[in-house]
Amino acid sequence: MANIRKRTGSKGTTYQVRYPSKAEKSGFAYEKFATLKEARAFTENLGSHKATIRTNTKTVPQSIGLWLDICEKVGRDGREQVEPQTLVEYQRRAGVMMEYAWSKGLQELEPPDIVHFRDWLLRHKSRDLARRTLSSFHSVLIEMKRQGYISDDPAAGITIKSGGRYEDQNSEIDIPSDAEVRDIYGAADSLGSKNEQMRKCWARYRPMIYLAGFSGMRPSEYRGLAWSHVFDDSVTVRQRADKTGIIGPVKSRAGKRTIYLPALVTEMIFEWQDECPASDLNLVFPTETGRAQLLSNFYRRAWLPLMREAGLIEAEKSKRTGKKIELPRYSPYALRHYYASKLIAIGTDAKTIQRTMGHSNIEITFNVYGHLMKDREGAYKSTAEALAREILGTSCAKSVPTAR
Repeated sequence: MANIRKRTGSKGTTYQVRYPSKAEKSGFAYEKFATLKEARAFTENLGSHKATIRTNTKTVPQSIGLWLDICEKVGRDGREQVEPQTLVEYQRRAGVMMEYAWSKGLQELEPPDIVHFRDWLLRHKSRDLARRTLSSFHSVLIEMKRQGYISDDPAAGITIKSGGRYEDQNSEIDIPSDAEVRDIYGAADSLGSKNEQMRKCWARYRPMIYLAGFSGMRPSEYRGLAWSHVFDDSVTVRQRADKTGIIGPVKSRAGKRTIYLPALVTEMIFEWQDECPASDLNLVFPTETGRAQLLSNFYRRAWLPLMREAGLIEAEKSKRTGKKIELPRYSPYALRHYYASKLIAIGTDAKTIQRTMGHSNIEITFNVYGHLMKDREGAYKSTAEALAREILGTSCAKSVPTAR
C-alpha cells in the first residue's frame, strides 16, 4: 500500500511517496515530488506498470546529469543530499561515464551494452576507478528506474570485483607492529609533556590517537565525534566530518555502530572535556573556534610530529624535485588497521569484525583483511585436532584411519 509523507526542511516542503517494490531489498521504494498533486497522481498510476514509465526519452548523458542533480539537491531514495566532498567524487566518476561513446538512448540499453562499457573502463582506466565508476553508473540506472524513465535495470549483476583470484602482496595494507604502536602511544605521551604550548595541543591530540588505536574508528569519524555519543565504556558512531570539516551522517547504515573501549581511553577523553573549546556542534575534538578539524590540519599538526617523535619517518627522493623528503611510514588509517588485526589475532569471527569496523558488506572485510585471516590456518588446524581429542578421546583420535 502506497502512502504519502510530507517532508519539510531547510529547502522547503516536498512530498515523499513510499510504495511496495520487489526490486528493493527493503521491499519499498521512494519518490519525491514538489507538490501534493504530483505525489497523488503518481500513487494513482502505480496500479499500471506502463503508466510509471515516462514517455519523454532521455539520453545516457542527460541521465547522468539528472542523477548528479538529485544527489546534490534532493538526495537519493529518501536519503539526505550527499556531502560536498562526496559530490566532487561523484562528479569525477560522472566525467568518466561521459567519456564513453553512448550509441543508444537510455531506454534502449541492454545488458550487453553495460558489459561493453565495463570492458572499456577496464581497458582505459585503473581497476579501482573502473569499479567505482561502474558502481555509480549502476546507481544512475537505479535512480532512473525510480524516476520512471526505465522499467528494468540493465546493469543488474554486472560488476567489477575489487581484486583478482590471487591478490598482489604489495597491495596489502601496512599494519604497524605491537612495538611500533607502543612507540606511537609513547610519542603521544611525550609530545604532551615537552612544554606548556605542546601540552595544550596534545591535550586534544593524545586522546584522539588512543581512541583511534583502541576503537578502529576512521579519522573522519573521530574528527566528527559528538559528546552525546561518548559513554563511560563506549562510543557510538553516528556522524562524520568530511575532508573539509563539514559534519554529516556516516556513509552507510553499517557505519552506525557501538564500539566498546577500555577505561583508560574513556577517562582520557573525559579529562580533555575540561579543556575542550565550546562547540555549537557539540564536538569532542573541535578547533579553538568550535568547528571540526580539517583532515589536512590534523595530518600536518598532529600525525607528522607524532611519526617523527616515534621514529617512524623515512626519507625518500621526491619524484618532482629529486630532493630527499621525509614521509611517515604509516597513515592515520594504520591505527584502524592495527585494531582490526588484533581482533583477528584473538579469533574474532569475520561477521563481528565487519560490524565493528563499519563495513557495509562482508566482502570488504575479506578484501582488506583476508590475508591476515589466512595466517590463522595453523591455529585452525590445532583447533581441529583438539576437537577430535575432545570428542573421541586421545586414544580414539589416534586410532582413526587416515583417508587416502
